[in-house]
Amino acid sequence: MTIEDQKKTPAEHHLLQQNILDSLSSAPGDFTAQCNHLKPFLSGNEKEACKIILYNLVQLTFTQDEACEHWHAIVQHAKNMQSRLNRSLGLTTAASDYFSTIKPSLDNPKLIEFSRFEETLKSAHQDFLTGLLSRSAFQNLFEQELSRAKRRSYDTTLIFFDLDNFKKINDEHGHLAGDEALKQVGAILLGSKRKEDIACRFGGDEFVILLPETNKFMGMMVGRKLLGRINKLAIHYNGRSIPINCSGGLASFPLDSSDAQGLMDSADRALYRAKSQGTHQLALFSEEKRTFTRIELQRNVTIRSLAIKEKEICNQSKNISKGGILISCSNKFDIGARLELQIPLQEDSTMTITGSVVRVEQFDTNLYDIGLSFLSLDSTATSSEVIADYVLQQLS
Repeated sequence: MTIEDQKKTPAEHHLLQQNILDSLSSAPGDFTAQCNHLKPFLSGNEKEACKIILYNLVQLTFTQDEACEHWHAIVQHAKNMQSRLNRSLGLTTAASDYFSTIKPSLDNPKLIEFSRFEETLKSAHQDFLTGLLSRSAFQNLFEQELSRAKRRSYDTTLIFFDLDNFKKINDEHGHLAGDEALKQVGAILLGSKRKEDIACRFGGDEFVILLPETNKFMGMMVGRKLLGRINKLAIHYNGRSIPINCSGGLASFPLDSSDAQGLMDSADRALYRAKSQGTHQLALFSEEKRTFTRIELQRNVTIRSLAIKEKEICNQSKNISKGGILISCSNKFDIGARLELQIPLQEDSTMTITGSVVRVEQFDTNLYDIGLSFLSLDSTATSSEVIADYVLQQLS
């Protein structure tokens, strides 16, 4: 993807390519109908759309400005040819003649049915069983998205999913049952992701989803929600209900790695740890040898001691894990004290945590680091499921 194409996300660019291909194949012998189908994609995206149109028509690559100039000339050429021939013709015929006679760029053009071209393109970009992206297509978009994250300095999270009992399903129920399991997992990923998220069947029973502009904490919430949905699946085959079990591994850019391969390796290592801890787990990558991985979480926090009915605004939280949270506070609390924390996640949602103080350290004259072990976790303004839904739709 060139610099001039970088206004859209890789996922949006891929969707535009597919929409244009569908429009061109909708009425292959009628350029007027084809142009009408293309109008919504040319409006507001003319330069980018023209470049994609010409590549699909004649497999030639131009700059966006050159593509626009050629596109308008081809439309006029189609009108002139149709008038002289007194019959309808398609954009492929007009474009081939234009680039063969008026602006010679094709030495020996070869025609191919749009349906076959579309099938070939889809087979290269889409997994036939699940409808998700193929591994090769994902790899290309993944590297583009990570380059965009580096340029714009935002977090991006990668999650690997792997079915825990896939071999058992195949061995005991046959490969058709295994195929059905893969289809249903793919349907969950397709139905749950945002339009900018990139989901792929990575190979065998492995799936990957890339969450642009999503930090590790929010990625964890999304991953736990997706994993929960997958682990509730049961396929019905030959009169039997077969449960599906899945584990996941998560890593984030730039926290865990600053390059594509490193991020892949980190998520894969996290997945390996999840499987070693038992099925149904989502593990977060960490170089630390901790029981629970810590995630940076900086929020203003409201704290209340359960022993005395008094509230105070803490400076902020520092990090959070599956087992506890570290906060910075101007008050000192005794070891064993029970505290209630309210942590804003977004404008309309607050997470309420009850914890027991397990660590108190003073690094500054006026501030203490207070470590709490979770006793309970709830959500006040909205449920965890709703928060995770919101994350999928629009959170960065």
